[in-house]
Amino acid sequence: MPISALKWKDRRALAESPKATPEALAQAGRELADAGHLVEAANFFHRAADRPALERLRIQAVEEGDFFLHAQVCRLLERKPDRGELSRLAGQARESGFSAYEAKAAAALAALDGSAGQNP
Repeated sequence: MPISALKWKDRRALAESPKATPEALAQAGRELADAGHLVEAANFFHRAADRPALERLRIQAVEEGDFFLHAQVCRLLERKPDRGELSRLAGQARESGFSAYEAKAAAALAALDGSAGQNP
């Protein structure tokens, strides 16, 4: 049975199982991504320590203008988005008609601009 056919609590149990191997978690992440469950896939990739898969999701989020997915993947990667990435994401969100994601990306850009002049 494909993992995407399982109920969310069963998928969560798999993700949190100490017996789950990185390979099984990464495979589950790929199946979830293929089924369009990208945020959940990101969590499986994180548990599998599959950084390349997370980076691919981060790039996909920018290309699709998906601010929510991008923010989640950046958090899992412990990576701050850069200005160019947020700008591209906002533009793609605008082109795709995702006004809420465009607004969130613009707010994140403004926050970067506000912190750029501050000393660490």
